Amino acid sequence: MADKLNFTVLGSGNGGRAFCSHIAHKNFPVIMYEPLEETKDFLKLQDEKEIFLKGDIEIGGKLQDITMDMEKAVKNANVIIVVVPSFAHRPIFNKLIPELKDGQHVILVPGNYGGFLLKKMMSDMGISRDIIISELSSLPYACRINSYNTVMIYKKKFQMKLASSPANKNSEIVDIMNEVFNGYVKFIPGKNLLEMDLDNVNQALHPLPVLLNYGTIENHPETFRHYMDGVTPLISEKMERLDQERLNIGKAFSLNLMPTLDQLKMYYGSNNSKSFYEYVNSDESPYKDIVGHDVMGRYLTEDIPFLHVPACELAAVLDLKITITNLCVQLASELHNTDYISKGYTLDKLGIANKQPEEIMKLIS
Repeated sequence: MADKLNFTVLGSGNGGRAFCSHIAHKNFPVIMYEPLEETKDFLKLQDEKEIFLKGDIEIGGKLQDITMDMEKAVKNANVIIVVVPSFAHRPIFNKLIPELKDGQHVILVPGNYGGFLLKKMMSDMGISRDIIISELSSLPYACRINSYNTVMIYKKKFQMKLASSPANKNSEIVDIMNEVFNGYVKFIPGKNLLEMDLDNVNQALHPLPVLLNYGTIENHPETFRHYMDGVTPLISEKMERLDQERLNIGKAFSLNLMPTLDQLKMYYGSNNSKSFYEYVNSDESPYKDIVGHDVMGRYLTEDIPFLHVPACELAAVLDLKITITNLCVQLASELHNTDYISKGYTLDKLGIANKQPEEIMKLIS
């Protein structure tokens, strides 16, 4: 089935390049879209069209093309994989939506409520297409760009959930992704897009270790290890309380969310760890060598507005108390002199303001 499909990856960062290399290695035609600027690295890649993965996965592949032309990138694509930070969703969608065609799959990695935004923007632009919108809650790998044509894979995930809207089309894209990633990552069906949005482990793993180690990170941004230095036993306890708030939101929507610790064990390997602290210090952890996130990095600037803010607004609809999640939003806003509530994904921006839980679920069914 998938051997007749054309793929396009929108995004040229860590995850985007890793996806391109992996898809090309499996001999599927893939085009990489560069959304930012024509750098020296871009020109080298455009000339060579080859990207390699090193580390936990040692493969490489030749891309069909690398372009900054959206029309060219998606014209013949059957599967469009959007691998950009949440703050880039809107500008990417503005260019993508007019080029969409009936029958295309659009996969958002990570979802981060992007499925809701894409639906709203299509409606606002008066564009209706028979497409399938799917989401992963995170990348299939813990990875970083090593050089212009090489991505270091610290560790691949063993399996992860994927969900779609319409939900009854999910098996189609799960089968495609399992064929493409056969032997590396297994994809299993999720319930719906909201499950993917709420089941993003970054919500629990990223903000608190930054906020509670702010001074140390400010002084040593290049050497601070987010997980090894930032996740202490006491901070781990607060992260687990924050994670429970996320699970409570899911329960109120009748979603069977997975505790973040269970997800880590599913992703990277099970062990007897009873806490985040124990897991990140275990042999299964992929995080030991990851350094270099400063106090203005995406662990706050992306995860607070695009994960914590919508979680807070959903909790308000449900009349749930989520003390630590709200505290993260307030503290990050104060430290960054930024109103992350107005900057982030409010329910109004996602097209689900003033809707009851059953109406929200119907929108993505």
